[in-house]
Amino acid sequence: MSHTLHLDSEQRRAVRNRLARARGQLDAIMRSLDEDHACLEVLPQMIAANKAVDRATYTMILAAIDRCATDPQSHADESEQLRKLFLSLA
Repeated sequence: MSHTLHLDSEQRRAVRNRLARARGQLDAIMRSLDEDHACLEVLPQMIAANKAVDRATYTMILAAIDRCATDPQSHADESEQLRKLFLSLA
């Protein structure tokens, strides 16, 4: 079942900012690889990009959990999908 993404304006801004940051970091990583930079220069950028995507993901999962918590009967299928998604992050 597909549901509309319910993020408030602050959550949406936070997710977009983190993803934009990750995109910039990925572009820098690609340039660093093309320019044959040292591994120890590239790895911190990769970790930072990964963290930015992770935090955007957590924000979206928390928004969905909040939505399910307000009306669990109406979102039983979604709650199970969220549980699986959350556990896949571990």
